[in-house]
Amino acid sequence: MPEEVKKLVTYDVDGYDIVTKALETVLNIFPGLQPNEKIKFSSLKEDEGIAFYPVSGAVVASEKKSVTGMVDQLCNYPFFVVYRSAPTTPGVKTEIKEFLDTLGKWLEKQPVQVDGKEYHLDSYPTLTEGRAIESITRLTPSYLDTVAENKVEDWVISMSLKYRKKFKK
Repeated sequence: MPEEVKKLVTYDVDGYDIVTKALETVLNIFPGLQPNEKIKFSSLKEDEGIAFYPVSGAVVASEKKSVTGMVDQLCNYPFFVVYRSAPTTPGVKTEIKEFLDTLGKWLEKQPVQVDGKEYHLDSYPTLTEGRAIESITRLTPSYLDTVAENKVEDWVISMSLKYRKKFKK
């Protein structure tokens, strides 16, 4: 019986920080946020808030090397956006779900309606060191992930940011 060959997972370690900062920037210009709201990196209060959490580091999904020494990597940065709240009515739950689904759609550069006005994300933030965001896509619709004993709910949407890194070796 042949042995299974395990593929070594490689990460763009420096890219993790660069992409995290760019993602935080784009998340916080979402037109559906209230003036005092902010989507934070890996930080939620016990009973409220909106945050994003990377699933892993920035994984190198594919790599091509040319004869001239150029390296072209396609990297994947999976993440979740979590909306924590203690909704008191079913209407609030619907609003949270719609907020996350609209955020996901907007990050995919699709037009969205917020307060009767249409918005469209024209471009992703510029990255450094030969990196460029290619796409952000929803992996799931938003869903209720957990309900704590104190009735605080975590609503989640799973997303993936793909970017390309080119450099000379």
